[in-house]
Amino acid sequence: MELALTQNTKELNRLECIITRNLQSFYEVGRALMEIRDKGLYRDVLGFETFEAYCKSKWDFASNYARRLITSAETFDNIKSVPIGTVPTTESQTRPLSKLEPDQQREAWQKAVESAPEGKVTASIVTKIVKEMKTTTTESIKTIKQNNTNNNYQDELISSSFKQAWDNFFNELKNAKALKWSTTSRESAVKHIQVLMDVATIN
Repeated sequence: MELALTQNTKELNRLECIITRNLQSFYEVGRALMEIRDKGLYRDVLGFETFEAYCKSKWDFASNYARRLITSAETFDNIKSVPIGTVPTTESQTRPLSKLEPDQQREAWQKAVESAPEGKVTASIVTKIVKEMKTTTTESIKTIKQNNTNNNYQDELISSSFKQAWDNFFNELKNAKALKWSTTSRESAVKHIQVLMDVATIN
């Protein structure tokens, strides 16, 4: 037990040094805070009952700010694989992205970099792109719902094979949503729906 406490103390000191050195670097701070929270070091070493109490006492961080830093670090880890050579430099750039699914985060960041004047991405550019993507997704899903409320085909000319295929697809969409898009991303579902809509509307 004493050995474990010594190791935890060393680990906490290492992580707190990272925070102290990098108070202006949202990613390093967010990652360090994440480890302190996930490993319970704030409790095991310093005796704080909650992570929020630790953040307030040690760093004078409000709990929502600490959570934003952690979320931004997670978002950064997700989008740094985008092969465009530019990564976020501020927490405010990643904040809007946290509202999207992981696949969408990467797509939105790539769009932000490609559309930014001279490649200088700002939080407002990211926010605009995220808003556009969320609007597109919402409108596509709303259209599907409006056209297929209760799967009512009574007044439509439709073959039994088409109806069966659509019912299967509709159920797959509902299942994917119920699983929080962990098996099929929301982005992929919307893209497939858009292809179907394009095929249906092109003469």
